Amino acid sequence: MMNRKINIIKTTSLLLVLVLFTFTSCDKWLDVRPSNQFDEEEQFESEQGYMDVLIGTYQAMTDEAIYGAELSFRFLDVLAQLYTNKSTSTDFYGLSARYDYSKVQASQHTPKVVIENIWKKQYNAIAQLNYLLKRMDSKPKELSEDTYHLIKGEALALRAFLHFDLLRLFAPAFNEANKDQKGIPYVTDFTVSPNNALSIGDLVKKIEDDLFEAIDLQSDFQNIDQIASNQGSSSLELFYAFRQNRMNYWASKALLARVFLYTGDLENAKKYAVEVINSGEFEFLPLANRNFDQRDERSNITFTQEHIFSLYHSGLRDIADNYFKTSSVNPEGSDLYNTKTVLDGIFEVTRVGMDTDIRSTVSSPSRWEEHNNNVIYSKKYYSDNSSNVNLRMIPLIRLPEMYYIAAEASIDPSEALSYLNQVRQARGISSMLTIDQVQDRTSLKEELFKEYRKEYYAEGHLWYFFKRHEYTAIPNSVFFGAMDDAVYVFPIPDEELEFNPDFN
Repeated sequence: MMNRKINIIKTTSLLLVLVLFTFTSCDKWLDVRPSNQFDEEEQFESEQGYMDVLIGTYQAMTDEAIYGAELSFRFLDVLAQLYTNKSTSTDFYGLSARYDYSKVQASQHTPKVVIENIWKKQYNAIAQLNYLLKRMDSKPKELSEDTYHLIKGEALALRAFLHFDLLRLFAPAFNEANKDQKGIPYVTDFTVSPNNALSIGDLVKKIEDDLFEAIDLQSDFQNIDQIASNQGSSSLELFYAFRQNRMNYWASKALLARVFLYTGDLENAKKYAVEVINSGEFEFLPLANRNFDQRDERSNITFTQEHIFSLYHSGLRDIADNYFKTSSVNPEGSDLYNTKTVLDGIFEVTRVGMDTDIRSTVSSPSRWEEHNNNVIYSKKYYSDNSSNVNLRMIPLIRLPEMYYIAAEASIDPSEALSYLNQVRQARGISSMLTIDQVQDRTSLKEELFKEYRKEYYAEGHLWYFFKRHEYTAIPNSVFFGAMDDAVYVFPIPDEELEFNPDFN
């Protein structure tokens, strides 16, 4: 494992793992809660034990240090300059928006601490997957053939997902010139020993290999139930039913599309994106049925029909309340808000046909909490209805991205426009892009940037777009230095540098 001080899983004379879960209801299955400790043999004496370890990894990913906040709506979107509260240069948001990753301040949350926790928590989750995969090597007799394929396939795909985000954050953007440059370790063993960092090119190959094997293993499980319609009484029934918020077959293909776009392999990026689009498993939110009232059981602010992979978090409302206030006019220090001027610019409300965009404050004020022109919060993660499962989902891969990837990977400008316009139409925009507006790769990139910024506000994707395209300036920024690797590449944590000789 990467860090000698990791304490989520410890190797001793008895291998302990903090996973014991109950599957007595939808919420309890989705909201995994650790309980007692068991030795390894007891943990894996039944199918339930294997499922518990896998689901425990998903639960670990909802930690605020990673996808529960920092890698979804908080840190990465502050880096992408998507929020307004960054005028003070010495607080967390001010330091983050100015890309000061080195500052150490006593008893204060800093970007340095956040980056170190991202590294630690991601590798902790990877360790738990490797703990599970170690037991899967011998094709355990406790598992049926189907359950074996499903668990191992998900674990491999999830390991690829976690490593890929680490690669995108802690290594330079991929290109032919730097693919042999050292990146990060790709950890496949359950061990406390440090792992050597691989080249960026070798890391991509490892990620692809895990995903291809995962797709092969999950090939008999291509049907994905929408989360709202899932039913089941036993833990096994629930395990097979709740696939949309796990690294399912289509999520593995969607991640492959994302990886191939990252490496510049446009042919394969488009191939896998189109396969997901044509799967019939996911659809755009119907305009006629939209409901963005967080108090309503039918409300669906994150468009769950479009989720290819998402995380369930029963406490998401409390976390959202810490950052996106609905009851206070005066913002608190941790709040993430914006101004009407900035948001109107993001959603281009003065552009012909754009005032009907259901993502905007103009067309859908119920998706936003507007206290005044200077304080407007997203309500993407806010729920006031205890029965609404839709409002407790953190989306990690959604359908529009597949259209954006297909558009960017299309050689024919008309075809690229078709993919972009399908998303625009689904969002209620009445004005479609024309070939006169998108004549080359530069203009296509500009329209893609605008779409990513609208679609993925408070979801953490725009930073990766800026980095992949090596933007030298970011809109609404308070940073006026060079946007180079010192900004785009997170520093390897001090503790890793201390204990891993490969970084010395």
